[in-house]
Amino acid sequence: MSKLNPTLILFSRIFVIVILITACSTAPKPVSQCEKDRIACTKQLQTHQQQLIQCQNQLAETITRRDQLQKHLEECQLSANEVVSDKEAARIREIKLRQLLEKELADKNVEIEFLKGRLTIRMLNRILFDSGSAKILPGGRETLDKLVKALVSNQDKIRVVGHTDNVRIGPKLTSKYPSNWELSSARAASVVRYFQGQHAIQPTRMEAVGLSMYRPLAANDSPENKQRNRRVEIILTAKDN
Repeated sequence: MSKLNPTLILFSRIFVIVILITACSTAPKPVSQCEKDRIACTKQLQTHQQQLIQCQNQLAETITRRDQLQKHLEECQLSANEVVSDKEAARIREIKLRQLLEKELADKNVEIEFLKGRLTIRMLNRILFDSGSAKILPGGRETLDKLVKALVSNQDKIRVVGHTDNVRIGPKLTSKYPSNWELSSARAASVVRYFQGQHAIQPTRMEAVGLSMYRPLAANDSPENKQRNRRVEIILTAKDN
């Protein structure tokens, strides 16, 4: 056998040592139980911190919602108080109107109705207008003057609605009032103009509407019922309704 080169043998030994050192230095060190517990606690802490942040966000949303509901409740209470106040004011005006229009009510030329927060004064046309006319009669002006005394001290909306029976407009009047639509509208407008011109009621508080023969109080089957259907209604409602 030939002898091995000593240099080669030395190099081989050094190579083996380097491999062993490298292997030992890169081998993972065993993790202690204390380190494992520390890592687990750290993860739990991070989880709890995330949950805390979520709870804080939910709490902030709940507080915001509570404040919104509280504000809404206060607004509802104010609105309810206003409604009660409006109804009480309407009741007071109803009493005053019944006193002012005592004679007209007794003669059954006027009806007063309080329903769903609205006060309606129903005036038959026989005291307001001649047949086929939209010119207010002297007796009608006197009644409107009495009624105004209950209107000037408030800001109620005033809706004036004209109604007729089902009798068609006669040939002599069709050039002026082609149908009951025009006649009922003209009568409502006459009352509104009278309130504005004679009593300086703000026009923004008022509206005039003609409903012709399509809202009867009774069937148009007798002279008495037709007379009742020929009317002007003055409807008072609170200004914000």
